[in-house]
Order: sequence, then structure tokens, then C-alpha cells
Amino acid sequence: MPTIAVRDTTIYYEQAGTGPALLFIHGMCGDARVWAGQVERLSARFTCLTYDRRGHTRSGRGSEPESVPTHAADAAALIETLGLRQPVVVGSSGGARIAVEVARTCPGLLAGAVFSEPPIFSLQPEAGQAFMTEIAAAVRPAAEAGGAAAAVDAFFPLVCPGLWSHLDETAKDRYRANGPMMLAEFAGPSYRFSADDAATIALPCLVLAGTTSHPALRAIASTLARALVDARFVELEGSGHVTYAERPDEFARAVAAFATEVTTGVPNATV
Repeated sequence: MPTIAVRDTTIYYEQAGTGPALLFIHGMCGDARVWAGQVERLSARFTCLTYDRRGHTRSGRGSEPESVPTHAADAAALIETLGLRQPVVVGSSGGARIAVEVARTCPGLLAGAVFSEPPIFSLQPEAGQAFMTEIAAAVRPAAEAGGAAAAVDAFFPLVCPGLWSHLDETAKDRYRANGPMMLAEFAGPSYRFSADDAATIALPCLVLAGTTSHPALRAIASTLARALVDARFVELEGSGHVTYAERPDEFARAVAAFATEVTTGVPNATV
């Protein structure tokens, strides 16, 4: 089992393929395995690095408090420790929010960044607050009655119905096992990031959204794309929040075209 010491913890990671590097960051309650379909599609042309975020599945939790900056510092340290040469970071949902923080704080480590529906509620405060109120109404009583696993079962059908409906129970159990990290994230500090912060990121970026995702998440994605200096905005037709799982072929094509452009300078590349 490949693990590596990163800052105050030990991180499980997997690497496959050859070519320019892609670093994938998973979202809420996931682990490296959620990216298997993308690795299968992309590893013929790219070096694909996936990992379990701290506290998830095979990675240690460490001593630092749960926060977006903590996870972003882990990702930056992983890039440096493994000697990845300016990868394109690819994040989904909470992983995309972490990728935004890596792009903001350590742009020199990256060739570019892909953000799929990062839940950065400070970019759309009113919509974000309404969204979190909706989530709390479902998740809080579930957690109080049945603990972290019950909270996961309340959260994912609400926010990620497209993903949750096609997972088998074994896969769902992996998410349930990571439920304590979801509750820690909800209890932790809110991530503050503004349009002015986005305007400081000069890296080329690709922002993805699903056309059937929650309106608040779609609004945040489009707001981020407008605020970034160098951004492409792509909507995946018929996809909900978890774009890489719901529209895997379209997601892979978009990532491959973008990553090829930013690592080789050749525009409009296709898979």
C-alpha cells in the first residue's frame, strides 16, 4: 500500500500512466477510488495521481484541525514530496474548493487547475446560506439520531442524487465510514474566498458545472469563472453535482483538452 509522510500525517496515494501530471482531489467522504473511471480514461496520456485526503479511508487524520487550508497545504506538500512537475490539479466539490486554495496560495506549483462545482458559498452568500440551511435541515437530525453514517445517507441523496443512485452498498459504505470527516468539515471554519481573491489567480483554469445540479452550486461555479483572470467555463449537459461520475466521458474529454493545452501550448486538443 503506497503511503507517504506529508506534514503531520501519512497519506495514501496511487499513481498510474505517463505524461503530464494530473493531481486529483476528491470531495466529501470520498477517497482515491472515486477517480478510477477518470484514471482509466486519462492514464494513457497523463500521469494520474490520486490520494485519500487526510482522515479519509487509508490516510491518517493528523493533528491539525479540519479546514480547507489544511487540506490545501497537504496537496501542495504532496506535489513537492512526490516531485510532481507542475501538475494540473483536478478537484470536484469539496476537492475543487481545496484546489482553489492551492491555486491561490501555491500557483507556482501548478500548470493549471480544474474546478468542478466548488462549494465556495462566500461567492454567492445568499444562495449559499439557503443551500446550507437546506442541508442542515436534513443532516442535523439524521446525525443526532443515527450518527455519522446516517448523516451521510441524508446528505448524498440531497446534494449528489446522480452519484448516490448508481453506487452499490459497498461503495456507499466507504462514504459512510468517512462520515466523521463530513461532520468535522461542517463544524469547522467557513472557507472565505472572494471574487477579489479569484482575480489574483493568474493560472489557466477550467471551471465545470452540471446543468441539473443545485442552482446555488451552478451559480457559484459561474461566478468563479467570471472572476478568474484566465478561465474556461464548461457546462456538462444533464449532469448533476458530481460531474466526473455522472458524465465521465465528457468530463475526461474536457480535462484532457484543457490539460494538453496548458502543458503543451497546443489549443483545442481533444481526447
